[in-house]
Amino acid sequence: MARPDRTQLEGKYLSQLQQLRQGLPARFHPKLDEVIPKLPDLFATVPTEWPLVPNHIDLLENNIHVDPATGRITGICDWRGAEVSPFGMSLGAVEIMLGTLTTSGDFWRYHPNHMELRDYFRNRFCHYLGGTSDEEKRRIETARVVGLFLANGFQNGKPVTEEGEDLGFLGAVLQTALYP
Repeated sequence: MARPDRTQLEGKYLSQLQQLRQGLPARFHPKLDEVIPKLPDLFATVPTEWPLVPNHIDLLENNIHVDPATGRITGICDWRGAEVSPFGMSLGAVEIMLGTLTTSGDFWRYHPNHMELRDYFRNRFCHYLGGTSDEEKRRIETARVVGLFLANGFQNGKPVTEEGEDLGFLGAVLQTALYP
């Protein structure tokens, strides 16, 4: 897996986010207006370089294998679409574990204990990272939101314009933050 040019990747993401800003319903514009100016932080090399890492871009529940007896993850499959991108871009997949798709009009509903599970994940995640500064938390959240928009804001290469599953999910998960 080749390491992409930081400048080219930033330009690609900026273009995609701007397309979403033009094409998604107005309710998504404030979040895009918030995250677009922060995008350069994910590609900055000064004062510290934010890492580019392999990210699974389709991390859904059916791609995560779990031992039913222990609840431990035993494997993650379907890596063919993985890409090297800023650390944190695939963290939106955590939301998949915290809720469920519905057949009702809202399309997405969190489990009743999702905040407790989110706090537990955040604490373990921070522990395994060896602690995180406020700046690192901000960059992680920016990467998570950018990843959510890029993974759920397009259909067939164009911004999603009709209400549906992707926009229902995106609208719900953008109301929460990994690092509030």
